[in-house]
Formats: sequence, structure tokens, C-alpha cells
Amino acid sequence: MLMKSAIYEVFFRDGSYAIDFGFTVRHMEIVGAAMEKAGFPYVEIGHGYGLGAARAGYPAAAQTDEEYLKAAARIFHRTAFGVFFIPGIGIMDDVRLAIDHGIRFISIGQNITAIEEAEEAVRFARRQGLQTTVCMMKAHLPGDAAFAEKVKRISGWGPDCICIMDSAGCLTPGMVGRKVEQIRAAGGAAGFHGHNNLQLATANALAAADAGAVRLDASLGGLGRSAGNAHSEILAALFERLKRPLPPPLAQIEPVLNAVEAAGIAMPLGVPLTDILLGLYGLHSSIAPALDEEAARHGVAKALLYETVARKNPVNPTRAEIAETAAALR
Repeated sequence: MLMKSAIYEVFFRDGSYAIDFGFTVRHMEIVGAAMEKAGFPYVEIGHGYGLGAARAGYPAAAQTDEEYLKAAARIFHRTAFGVFFIPGIGIMDDVRLAIDHGIRFISIGQNITAIEEAEEAVRFARRQGLQTTVCMMKAHLPGDAAFAEKVKRISGWGPDCICIMDSAGCLTPGMVGRKVEQIRAAGGAAGFHGHNNLQLATANALAAADAGAVRLDASLGGLGRSAGNAHSEILAALFERLKRPLPPPLAQIEPVLNAVEAAGIAMPLGVPLTDILLGLYGLHSSIAPALDEEAARHGVAKALLYETVARKNPVNPTRAEIAETAAALR
């Protein structure tokens, strides 16, 4: 069972929907290497629909499952990488292939209305020693009593985590909190995977964490299906602001965002790092141009300069003060 809260980075899996399943091995080499260096604890990779999707008739991805897996095995060492698997789309041989290439966790998804179809795969993954999460897709559908009954049944299979997947992006923080509490009441560790259709993915992730969820799925730039996922960098900033940091800190995510840009991956849903840093450190947007320009001129990480200026003079620092601070940090 999972014990510590962590962000599970789904950029290379859920994010693939947003770019027509176009992630390449080269993208993984550039951005994945930056994730590894930054200390991302968990990264989910592969086709958006999971293992075996192309063979099952879903749109082909830029690379095969095996090519993604081989790349991940080369790139990730400290970072644990895993895959998404939907029984009926993928087959058990797909899971065996992923195990052979070194996955350390698996997210097994199924519509909550047919969640029983996931049992065989969950039990198999647990026997193989994988960290195993049951992902209840469309978790908004059943009422409280029916949801609790589903959770009780899933708990009997022995997964490490039961994840609420807000597939339609229609849950609210109160709903998410209640569902997490129901999972915990059944003795399970809870996770949350949100979509941003009502612009609540971040608020819902916070509500899940407040209720005791230990797995929080998020994606760089919010890149994901439909309206996207919770933004990894915003979640990192929010939990730092609340003095409950989840690794990696925003300062270490900054070069990963730069790597995304260098790789030429468009993030249409992203929030500029500048705006996130202003919110994290409580600085007014009027000084943002000076901060960004001096960070670039002196070759200093923006996160570090914003933090230091906020500590010294958060009200109205002058351009000279900002330049002096940047020079000292360099």
C-alpha cells in the first residue's frame, strides 16, 4: 500500500491525446532525461489508451509500446516508470512485455460500471511484485452506496491504490473528498486523476490530498485529453505554498518545462511559469518583466530569483534591487 503522497506524472501518457499520440523517443530523451534529473518520483508512459491500443484498432502512436518501453528503460533510473493498461484493449502478454522492460508500477483502468473486468490483471500484477493501482474510470457515475460497494470489492483484490478517475472532469472538491474517504474507510490507499473541464482539476487534487489521497496524477502544462489534467507545476507550487511540498519542487521543474519547449512540444493549456511564481511567492505582476529580464541576463533560474526577491522585498522592489539580487545569485 502507498504511504506517502506523490505526484504521478502522466505527461507521456495522458498528454499523448493532446498531440495526436505523437510523442517520439526523441521527445522522451529530451524531456524524460530532464524529469529524471529533476527527481520526478513516478512517470507514466505510453499510448493514451494504454498497452496494446494500436493493435486493438485505436489510432497508432508515433512509436510502438516496445519502443516506448525501451526508451524509458534507458532514460529512467531513479524515476520509477510505469504504464496504463485497460483489460480488453490490451492483453496479458502486453503486461508481460512491460514487466520484461522494467516497469515498476502499473495503472489498471476500467469503467467503474464494469470494474470487475480488471480483477484478473490486478491479481496478476500483484503476483509480479508491481506497485498496482486500480483506476476507476468514470468514477462519477455511481451514487455513494454503489461506489462504496465497488471499492469494497476492489479492496479484496489487494491493490496498492484505488484511484478515482474523473474522466469527464465533472466532480467537485466536496465530491472528491467524500470518495477518497470512502476508499480509506475500506482500508485502501486512495488516488485521484482529474480532468479540467470545469477548471477544478487542481482544486479537486487538493481536496483529494486533504482527505488523505496519496497518489495525485498530474501533467506538465496540464497536457491531457479533453480539457487536460491538473498541471504538475501548479500542484507543486500550491503544495509548496501550503508548506506541504511534494517532490520535485517547482525550482527543479523549471528546467523540465524548458526541455519541453526545446523539444518543440506545444502546451496550449499551460500557464506561464512567471504567473505561477507570482502566485507562489506573493509578488505583484507589475515587477514580473524586470524579474524575468534580470533572470535571463544573469543566467539565474527564475524560481530562485522570484523566491529571493520575495524574501527581501515583496512589496515594491526596484529594478536596481532585482538586478543586484540576480547578480549575487549568479
